[in-house]
Amino acid sequence: MSIAEEQPKPYEWMTYALRAMKAEDVSVVGEIDREAFPTTWPPTPLLRELKNSIARYLVAYDQREKGEISLTQSFASPEVPEPLLWRLARGLLWRLKTNCPVRVPYKTLLGFVGIWFLSDEAHITSIATRTNFRGQGIGELLLIGAIELALERGSQSITLEVRVSNMVAQSLYEKYNFVETGIRKRYYVDNHEDARIMAIDSIHTTSYNSHFRGLVKAHQLRWGYTTRDLN
Repeated sequence: MSIAEEQPKPYEWMTYALRAMKAEDVSVVGEIDREAFPTTWPPTPLLRELKNSIARYLVAYDQREKGEISLTQSFASPEVPEPLLWRLARGLLWRLKTNCPVRVPYKTLLGFVGIWFLSDEAHITSIATRTNFRGQGIGELLLIGAIELALERGSQSITLEVRVSNMVAQSLYEKYNFVETGIRKRYYVDNHEDARIMAIDSIHTTSYNSHFRGLVKAHQLRWGYTTRDLN
């Protein structure tokens, strides 16, 4: 296949993208955090994390924009949570019997990943995707973003913890060459489940970079090309 043939066509662009988390994202990211980890207590102090010099958070979002639609109608997709202000405005217009078309932003946050940078190690503290959007390559996109950010910041290794029962997540991590380095007994407070400690020892070797680039390309070919603004 020639380089020209490998260039993305418009319809091959993934509708999801990554960017750094902002203060205005905190409430929605908190909802995703509670949805993914309902038994975690206390909840992640996201506003404080934004000010933490060793912490970085990335969010995955739907970068599409809706055209003109009626405020008296619901979102076209039942899987997209309807914002409170939208619901109140729609209810008011329904009472006024008004069918007013407006442009509505569709940049919905769908997942996030948190990373702590400790000396030469990047530690993934949490990674989560909205339940209704799982299985669409978003979790893997978040992991790709975390690894790219670790490479950019010069980290030598990446570590994380994962529930021993979460085989789906473990399979994804193993795909990216994470290996088990230990067990944290009774790590999770809700049911005292053990955690597998998984790590990539060196992300700067030629072999790992080749492996990682191949996985990124495979993700693009399956799910589409995407934009990633990590800073």
